[in-house]
Amino acid sequence: MKDFLRRLKYYGLGFIIGTIMVVFMFDNKGCSWFPSNRVKDNLFNRMIVINPDNLHFIKDQGFSESAFLKTIQDGDVDFGKSKKQGLDKVYRIDYQTPSGIKQHCFMTMGDESFITEVIFSKQNALKVTPSKSDIRDGKILFFPKNQFLFYMDSSQVFQKEMKEAGVSNDKQLNLLIRKFGEFSFNYAQLNTHPKPIHGIRFQTKKGAKESLCVQCIWFKDKIKVYSLKREAKDF
Repeated sequence: MKDFLRRLKYYGLGFIIGTIMVVFMFDNKGCSWFPSNRVKDNLFNRMIVINPDNLHFIKDQGFSESAFLKTIQDGDVDFGKSKKQGLDKVYRIDYQTPSGIKQHCFMTMGDESFITEVIFSKQNALKVTPSKSDIRDGKILFFPKNQFLFYMDSSQVFQKEMKEAGVSNDKQLNLLIRKFGEFSFNYAQLNTHPKPIHGIRFQTKKGAKESLCVQCIWFKDKIKVYSLKREAKDF
């Protein structure tokens, strides 16, 4: 019995030391065991957009866009100052600038929405949700790695419309959206349930005389594009 208790004590001590080492070694480094990392994994499985008028916050803090994304991905989620309940969640991310100054931003996350919006103003973060924004078109900072993230609905009528607009297949669709795409809050209906309707605006070439506005939904980790509207550009 004494041998069993001694072994149990050693096992418990080893387990505690191992747990502490795991926490220090893997916290904020991709370990999905921790709530903060689970939230960030969910955020970075979505398209990340920002109001173009707020891009100066990133530059003023000393970041390039890619460095900013890497920094917030390694940042800490402040659950106490986040909106964690309901369909429309908003999380506060704490991070440090290259000069060592502590900063934070807010990121929206809807349960069935494939976008998250980066917000720097606490006042705006309290009123902006995944289904409501004060901007018309959002700059896309980040796309998930899936090469064929977008795909066209199989309807022959829709595919014919896309071909007439200059988009022949899914590969071309993905290339054009990644190169020219903006998220269109004006064309989206993000408060629709159970599947919010998203809007993407893009061109088929630089300097094109029209924009293509497509509506789409998130379906099985991909984005199904099913509706097209062509808009003449204002010059």
